[in-house]
Amino acid sequence: MMKFMAMLLLVASGAAAAATPLEMQPAREFPLAQPLSAETPLGGFFVHDLDSDGRMDFVVSSEGHVGAYSNSGEKMWVWEGDIQLFDFAHHPSVIAGNLNGGDDDEVAFLLKDDSILVLSAATGEPRRRLEDLAKPVAIGIANLRGLGDQDIVLQYDLTHLRAIQGEDGQTIWETDQYKAIEHSPFRQADLDGDGLDEFAGAALIDHDGTLMHDWVLDGRHEWMDSMVIADVVPGGPLEIVLAEQRGANSHTDVVNSERIVWRTLNPWDWEDPDKLVAGDFDPDRPGLEIFNRSSGGDGVVPRGEEEPFRNEQGPWVLDANGDLITKYYLNDNKPERWTGHGIEEIFRIDWDGGPKDYLAAKERHEVGAAAIIDAISGEFLVIFPVEAVRLYVADIEGDSREEVIVLDKSGAVKIFTNAEPNPYPPKPSLWEQSWYRRQKQNWNYYSP
Repeated sequence: MMKFMAMLLLVASGAAAAATPLEMQPAREFPLAQPLSAETPLGGFFVHDLDSDGRMDFVVSSEGHVGAYSNSGEKMWVWEGDIQLFDFAHHPSVIAGNLNGGDDDEVAFLLKDDSILVLSAATGEPRRRLEDLAKPVAIGIANLRGLGDQDIVLQYDLTHLRAIQGEDGQTIWETDQYKAIEHSPFRQADLDGDGLDEFAGAALIDHDGTLMHDWVLDGRHEWMDSMVIADVVPGGPLEIVLAEQRGANSHTDVVNSERIVWRTLNPWDWEDPDKLVAGDFDPDRPGLEIFNRSSGGDGVVPRGEEEPFRNEQGPWVLDANGDLITKYYLNDNKPERWTGHGIEEIFRIDWDGGPKDYLAAKERHEVGAAAIIDAISGEFLVIFPVEAVRLYVADIEGDSREEVIVLDKSGAVKIFTNAEPNPYPPKPSLWEQSWYRRQKQNWNYYSP
């Protein structure tokens, strides 16, 4: 890990030569007790304290299965049946929370008959089924009535949401004023600081099902390809960052419940932002920075049609005001072993406990390695030699840092931790933040 710290100093000093990335082995791993297909993109996973012991456990969904595994990796239970998985890649399609206001948490998911099955989170024992829901395509948990995580929200299409009570399935409200983005489920968090959840997209829906604002984004919301909830501009309501996918007219849009904060045109003349990550990638600048991955093939970035330039990515980073900080070719920084197609499933990560955030990502277009990358410079700092089917980032050790968690092609969960003592003062737990809790459960490939 001293090598990792030395690389950080090298990057910070502006050195031109890239250091050789540190290669790390997992701190621990455990096998799954359910099938995991590297070829099938459906299903995913997240962490949640299923048995109320204060430690994060694992929920894994795959074709025909939902499994629960303890923090130490022991199988808690595996359910087998006709789960309905979201049609686009890597969405867990499962929720967990105190859905009936009782003494313990529950897990719930859609079935192919369009009902919701609710199980005990700790044991997998069936509790109840919620029916008469029409044909929802996605599911999420929310706090809409001030009762905690006791409400379920269903998405039917790009504009239609329905909120129901977790205890009995009764409708709370229904709206067709939402504007979802392409290929992703809705996203929810406490956007305005009132203690209740609202719904993010190209239009924002309040906890009572009403539209939150008067502004209207230009263009069709179906052309949005990624979104993230973050406190980009410090103070006031949380921002929603959206990636337009409209050729030369592709912008990065930042909005909140009060206004369109800014819209910035892509810096390559014809390249959409594609996938977004918001984080404190440059602590010397106010607010958060926004990493724009670039589509890598839909625009003008690739320098050729042959490998390694085919599908080449040219990321750029914007500051909290929407001004360009940097843009670069990812292939100019990647290790030789890394695909020329770039990165996907990109998470912001607090790896060392310090003020600076990094990126965690896997190889694009293949089951491959994962890495920690400096968003500003594009330097690869750490390589995880895995065959990652899914990648996930969360704080599961409670030490103010986050871990990299991989569902590996071998059928194992591999956990990578920063084993060095944290040299920085402890931070408040990220799990206390609504935006963190919600996005760590309701995520997919397009919007990790």
